[in-house]
Amino acid sequence: MEFTLQSRQSIIINLSNLRQVKQLKKFGILYYVSKSMKYAVLYTDRELAQKACGAIGKLSSVKSAEISPRADLKMNFDDDETAEFKRTNED
Repeated sequence: MEFTLQSRQSIIINLSNLRQVKQLKKFGILYYVSKSMKYAVLYTDRELAQKACGAIGKLSSVKSAEISPRADLKMNFDDDETAEFKRTNED
């Protein structure tokens, strides 16, 4: 049995009330819930993210659900050769 790493996608969910937060657990791993700002972060498989986001958006306690673009963003900024500004000795 070989372990394979699955790619995950995060979904940001804006909630109108926190009563039905437990329902979100069936769509993936509920990572964080903010009680004061009424939002939740949920992780699910990348292949199922679009389908899960649509189903989450239809719940009665959810204002909006959107897929986080963090996985698509470039996180390594040091190797950027096309940068307009080059590093100098003062940096």
